[in-house]
Amino acid sequence: MSGSPVNPDSTDRGGWSKTGMIILALLALPLNYQYGLAASTAGAPTLQTLFSRLASRNETQVRFVETKTLGVLSQPIRLEGVLEFHAPSYLAKHVEQPAEEHYVIEGQHVTVSKPAEPSSVQLNLSDYPPLAAFAEGLRAPLAGDLAALRRYWTPSLGGSWKHWRLVLTPIRPELAALVRQVQLEGQEDRLTRMTLEETGGDRSTLDFVRGP
Repeated sequence: MSGSPVNPDSTDRGGWSKTGMIILALLALPLNYQYGLAASTAGAPTLQTLFSRLASRNETQVRFVETKTLGVLSQPIRLEGVLEFHAPSYLAKHVEQPAEEHYVIEGQHVTVSKPAEPSSVQLNLSDYPPLAAFAEGLRAPLAGDLAALRRYWTPSLGGSWKHWRLVLTPIRPELAALVRQVQLEGQEDRLTRMTLEETGGDRSTLDFVRGP
């Protein structure tokens, strides 16, 4: 499958969407899908303890169900597939239903491919400041670098280890123009749901499903 570069200012090329790319970049936050870490869950989580526990795995694979609510559609869109992460910088979102498509970030390069189309779309994060800000700002937890995260987002953490909620509000203008806020919810040391609220009113919610 051949690749073709894409204009980062384009709103649509070959059927790919900015929302899909944003969600993929957001999911650079690790998805720890196992209990049983040695760290204590006594008391309320702090940003430092939460990031330390989320960043404890070098790779993971988890199923997701995504619901997109768009102002231009009367009914939500439902997507199903698999998310895959390998440290330090490989992240893939494989959509299986209702139509197969693949979003991959590896380092600074993004590839979008669909079996129904003859060529893939390639994007360099350095040419697209909003996506680069997402990717760089939310890869920071992989290294436990809360300071790097705070260069792009204002984090607010609440709840307990049984149900915590991390709200991210964008700081950079290029992010604030696209996204109102992101909510990450979890239990213990795993992420269970992510909700992305766009400035135009559209919303995407991903629920992460335990495997058998």
